[in-house]
Amino acid sequence: MRINSHTLPLIAARARRGRVVAFDTETTGGTAWDEICQIAAAEFIDGALARTLALYVRPTCRVNPWAEAIHGLSDAFLRENGIAPEEAMQRFFDFVGDGALLVAHNAAFDLRMLRQECCKFDLCFACADTEICDTLALSRRLRPDLPNHKLATLIELLPVDGVNSHDALDDALACAGAFFTLLGSPRTTASA
Repeated sequence: MRINSHTLPLIAARARRGRVVAFDTETTGGTAWDEICQIAAAEFIDGALARTLALYVRPTCRVNPWAEAIHGLSDAFLRENGIAPEEAMQRFFDFVGDGALLVAHNAAFDLRMLRQECCKFDLCFACADTEICDTLALSRRLRPDLPNHKLATLIELLPVDGVNSHDALDDALACAGAFFTLLGSPRTTASA
């Protein structure tokens, strides 16, 4: 969804009264040959945290050493704790379901990785018709005064709860915090 003067009121209304799913991925690297090794999502209904999903994924390729240095997920850990990519993607798409506003920070990267995963494992990209809001674009539009629009910067300079730890669930929750804070929408973190 483009962030402009026409869509901002719609996005803000969805934040107050609607279903928002913030998500994040961690990957084996950033190329067309890399895969998702962790995916997480947090569902908010009318601004209240309803449930979360966090999955480690067993990739079919090796984790790039620079990626492991960022998120700490090793090949051995993922072999032992990860689930098959096909199962992880199905569980993620089932979690997102229909009618949600999907939110991610730098959504283009995460969506590219989701599409790449679906293509590689012959899965249907079940979010094709889902509305998507990128908190990176939202921050650039609403807070041009900030020195940059990295998630860590938003956490540091705005009253955003959360940490940018490069754990997919932590980052999804921080992304949701940035989303609700930027829109000035109340949000509760009590889980249902």
